[in-house]
Amino acid sequence: MSRSVQSNPRINLPIVAAQTSLGTSAQRVLFVGQKTSAGSATSGDLISDIQNDGSWDTLFGENSMIAAMVRNFRAINLDVNIDAIPLDDNAGAVDATGKFTITGTATEAGTITFNIGSSRNHSFEIAVADTDTATVIGDALAAAITADTKVPVTAANATGVVTLTAVNGGAEGNAIGMQVSGEVAGVAVAIVGMASGTVDPVLTGIFDVVGTTRYQTVVWPNGYGTTDIKAFLDPRFNVDNKILDGVAITHDVDTFANLQTAGNADNSQSLVILGNKLNTGGDLEGSGLLEISTVISSQFAAIRSLRLEEGTNIANFVIATNGLRDTRGGAAIASFPYFNTPFALLPLVTNDNGFSDQELQDLLTAGISNLGINTGATSVIAGQIKTTYKTDAASNPDPSFGFLNFVDTISTIREIYFNRLRARYAQSRLTEGTPQPGRSMANADMIRAFCIGVFQDLGSSDFVLMQSGENALNFFKDNLDVSLNLTTGVVTITMKAPIVTQLREITGAIQISFSTEE
Repeated sequence: MSRSVQSNPRINLPIVAAQTSLGTSAQRVLFVGQKTSAGSATSGDLISDIQNDGSWDTLFGENSMIAAMVRNFRAINLDVNIDAIPLDDNAGAVDATGKFTITGTATEAGTITFNIGSSRNHSFEIAVADTDTATVIGDALAAAITADTKVPVTAANATGVVTLTAVNGGAEGNAIGMQVSGEVAGVAVAIVGMASGTVDPVLTGIFDVVGTTRYQTVVWPNGYGTTDIKAFLDPRFNVDNKILDGVAITHDVDTFANLQTAGNADNSQSLVILGNKLNTGGDLEGSGLLEISTVISSQFAAIRSLRLEEGTNIANFVIATNGLRDTRGGAAIASFPYFNTPFALLPLVTNDNGFSDQELQDLLTAGISNLGINTGATSVIAGQIKTTYKTDAASNPDPSFGFLNFVDTISTIREIYFNRLRARYAQSRLTEGTPQPGRSMANADMIRAFCIGVFQDLGSSDFVLMQSGENALNFFKDNLDVSLNLTTGVVTITMKAPIVTQLREITGAIQISFSTEE
């Protein structure tokens, strides 16, 4: 039974979604590396959304390459989403091996310290008693290594010759450093560095499981070469109707000459190679920065993705002397310099085990970046971070994507324009005439004005990606073109983006004056 209910005047107020200031998507990092047979994950599968729960040890085997990568990332970054593609060793893989050869019999008590892979995470201080033989000392070292369930080698002693064998086969094991320090009378220790690791996993088609998922950062073992990772990332740099670009981070330990050659051989805006000096002979075999290569790459990836993730606390990774807003991550940090970024979880480079100033400059020219010690020798910090991009497709020198900051900045600008244009014109009529009030319509002037508004926003203190001020605005307007094709519904926009760069060098002169009357 109905009633005659009067409700006047009639009110119709539909709820419409809020207009939000669209920025960038959440960061996602991909790890590629080898597991062990103890890991439960299937080789080649995409393991998604790895949490901060230690699951990587069960998934990949706790002493595996990829477990160490994820573990060290999570020690820095708990905020960013991470995925992994674990790989079995190649069936034909050869494990890298190295040796500590201990000789003599102790004539006093003391300690000898052995570092394997990492002087921070895998350091073994062996107490030596008076009259201990090489065999006794070797047994103690092998036992200590075996007790470390995360060290990336196994150890076996034979009358003082402690042979190390990489847990994962292939070339990456050759970069596991070895170091000895401390003296005990009557005892000598010689090192044969890790070598002879060959035959890496088959990499063909490993990224098929990724689909169209975007990874802003990929951590990639240097032993795998750069061909496959560039083939994955380079075509993603400019994709129609999607944002898929990302950057691979890898770390190489080699001589200055070999690193320079490696950098000059690559030319990609999607690849960052961190290089450190190979030391041979004496008490150190390996990188002057004695840490596992894939761990160094993982820590860099942790900091980079934390910087670019909106709202994260990055106070420990920036020197914000006059910019407190720069202590929070987000799109604005894309233009903030990488150099001087502290790496608190990396061991210091020991004396004379790094590159000279001239070598560092020459490596930068080749596209090789470096982490080294600060001037006070208290912390490892980043130098200027380059990509390997140096020339355009016609081999002309091109600075456009030479620095990682340039890539981060222009990539963020493009993503914000992409997201805002798509949201603003999700359903819109196109006209060369005057848009009608209350209707979703657009013409060239409206689209042009919208692009100018985004430009001004990107130059504001919220983003600091574009230059601001009247000159910059006029430059942008003069180089902004919007054309319409009503037959196809295609709007073509071309623009030049005057980006913010980084203060990398200050030069000048100071002249002595003996009088203020001059």
